[in-house]
Amino acid sequence: MNQRTNNGNSAELKIEEKIGRVFRTKCQSLLLINPLQVDEDKIDYEIAKRKRYYMYPPYSLALLSARLQQYNYKVKILDLNFEVFDALHKKSEPIDESEIAFIWKEILSNTLLNFQPDMVGITCTFTMGHEMMLKTSSFIKEKKSDLPIVAGGVHVTNAPEIVLKECKSIDFVSLYESDLSFCKMINFINQKNSREKLSQIGTLIGGNYVAIDWRTPPSATDLNIIPDYGELDVSQYSNLGEIGTFRYWRPEDSLSSPILSNRGCRAKCSFCSVANFNGKGVRGRSVESVVDEIEHLSQEYGIQHITWLDDDLFFDPKRTYHLFDTIAKRNLGITWDASNGVIASAAVVHPELLDVASKSGCIGMYFGIESGSNQILREIHKPSGKKHFFQLGEIMENYPQIFTRGFLIIGFPNETLSQIKETIDLAVTMNLDWYTVQLLTPLPSTEIYNQMVDMDLIENGSLNTEGEGFTMFSVRESEKQRRRESQNKFKSSKLSNPLNLDLNTIPSKAELDDLWLFADYEVNYKKIFNEYNPIKLKKMQCFLKDISDRMTLEHPISNFFLSLVESKLGNFSEASKRKKLVVAYLSQSNYWDSRFKLLDISLDPLQQIPFP
Repeated sequence: MNQRTNNGNSAELKIEEKIGRVFRTKCQSLLLINPLQVDEDKIDYEIAKRKRYYMYPPYSLALLSARLQQYNYKVKILDLNFEVFDALHKKSEPIDESEIAFIWKEILSNTLLNFQPDMVGITCTFTMGHEMMLKTSSFIKEKKSDLPIVAGGVHVTNAPEIVLKECKSIDFVSLYESDLSFCKMINFINQKNSREKLSQIGTLIGGNYVAIDWRTPPSATDLNIIPDYGELDVSQYSNLGEIGTFRYWRPEDSLSSPILSNRGCRAKCSFCSVANFNGKGVRGRSVESVVDEIEHLSQEYGIQHITWLDDDLFFDPKRTYHLFDTIAKRNLGITWDASNGVIASAAVVHPELLDVASKSGCIGMYFGIESGSNQILREIHKPSGKKHFFQLGEIMENYPQIFTRGFLIIGFPNETLSQIKETIDLAVTMNLDWYTVQLLTPLPSTEIYNQMVDMDLIENGSLNTEGEGFTMFSVRESEKQRRRESQNKFKSSKLSNPLNLDLNTIPSKAELDDLWLFADYEVNYKKIFNEYNPIKLKKMQCFLKDISDRMTLEHPISNFFLSLVESKLGNFSEASKRKKLVVAYLSQSNYWDSRFKLLDISLDPLQQIPFP
């Protein structure tokens, strides 16, 4: 919505009046906070020490800081997520949730005391950070009840009314891309702007949600700005957790950081919230601005690897080619990955982009596939079809240095076992290096969320963070399975292959969990039995080591196939070591023993491995 309405004018008056009540003085000093991204009671010390939690620097806050400083405002960024995990990594023993809470609360208290902000801005990108955003906001109000708080980010934009009603400590929400609108709000508070400049603001008035939601999105020219992280040391983030998903394949010990080349996506996938947040179309920064930022990251922080945050990296083929070609010609000595995913049809129609990408340092690339069913692909409005996926699989064989991964989703509304089997068959035929299989996560403000509400599959107006099945928390499915394993380690249970049922069946939420295990095995592990290509085996060796030794522990399936891979590569000592681990893990877990039988995995191939 880019035009005002009569209702919008009424909202402006109400919001103007509330701004006057909340902001009693001018606003010159702004504290921007990135809260802890995982609730304290969900943080696992061992997982944290293995660098498994996401640890992206607060890119959006750094962009906003750079913009606010252009208006001569004093800005400080406080990254509580970094502070907590930095403290955890320095601990020699596990700490409980109360100690974790003490860490961030003490740091926040000291910052409020020393910086004395006139207002606080708090960001929340993912739904999994919802609770900590609320806790952080409430704590601030406990310390200083009259300090204004404005929340923003993708999650806040997706569910603004829920955010405001669940946390009365938040005074306003800043909607959509706030580069310009937030600055105009601050200027209005300081009497530098008229009321007509206000946009993209929501609040509660008399218990009712009121918003000025007409947009003032930044233009392509506006995007040509380099983030200002202030006192944050960007070089330390990848030492504490994940940035992107290709740690195992990028140069060892390389320092990583995210970067954004363009905003928006040409696709209109029904499960995706990008269009709601960024609006229609794609806006790209100038190539010079992007490459200058990469050079700045390299020179200022020693960054050697970047992860693109773009949702449509290959939009505008001429610009994309120019971008990658310029990176190569500037000889910046960096590698990069596209963890957010590339539209498959864009890569197939313009294969020259893959060629120049490889020359510019690309080492890893995700592709959005989602389903192997033509019907599902049409229903969710995917811009690519099965023919593109098959072509893509063939094309990527020409770039063995790029680790290729695909996103797959199961659990779409009314999706049958037959359609899930189509997805599995497609993935096997494409033969990408690895696939992430996810259960559908319906996000508020998306078409599929509304569809599932109408079907009574989820509750309207709720984040659906509790219970099994369609949960809003973006928990990796593999970690969810690990929790199931720990809870059922010594339990015996009869299992059967869900795909042996009537293929017209729509699986239940509980059945989808077992389906995940089977799908993950079929598309990722089973092919290794017949793999002898040394380059492919090297890729599997790197990734399976990461799964077995860092991503998760005591995982017999990953160690079983790592043993096979090491044997095929002639590393018999390592193969024997992994074989012993498999036998030990199976003897200690009825859960895994039953799943080996379900998947028909025999230990016979390991018996042929010679002792060193």
